[in-house]
Amino acid sequence: SITMKYITILAATLLSFFAVKSASAHCQVPCGIFGDELKFGEFEQHVETIAKASRLINELAAKEELTATDRQQLIRWTITKEAHATKIIEETATYFLAQRVKVGANHYAEKIELLHHIIVFSMKAKQSANGEAVTTLTVKIAAFKELYLNHDNAHHAH
Repeated sequence: SITMKYITILAATLLSFFAVKSASAHCQVPCGIFGDELKFGEFEQHVETIAKASRLINELAAKEELTATDRQQLIRWTITKEAHATKIIEETATYFLAQRVKVGANHYAEKIELLHHIIVFSMKAKQSANGEAVTTLTVKIAAFKELYLNHDNAHHAH
């Protein structure tokens, strides 16, 4: 029947969707340098969003009087800024600290220190709309990226 045909198509579509979803999620560590480059791209996007949110929060806060819409925007940008800072903190811990930076790796202490700074300045960017934390965070991410990609992946042949 036509109904059965539609149910079969729907079921097949849903199954293929879940198969793709679980295939992309089964491995917590994307393989090789591609995954690392992707992660740094995500970090850079998070920082851009934090910087934009901080700028808009400061612009709104500088107004003489806030309208109801201004207050909602202030809350929205604050939530957005905090969410992106939290993502950097979580990814730094679960991706780089837990999985990618191996004990005894080249420049291990330096990498751990930079990752700690990334977490601390993400937290500071989360707690305030101060541009300094975002600037320092940008510098620390760039320094870690340079150290990590140049030293760890120079010898990988994936």
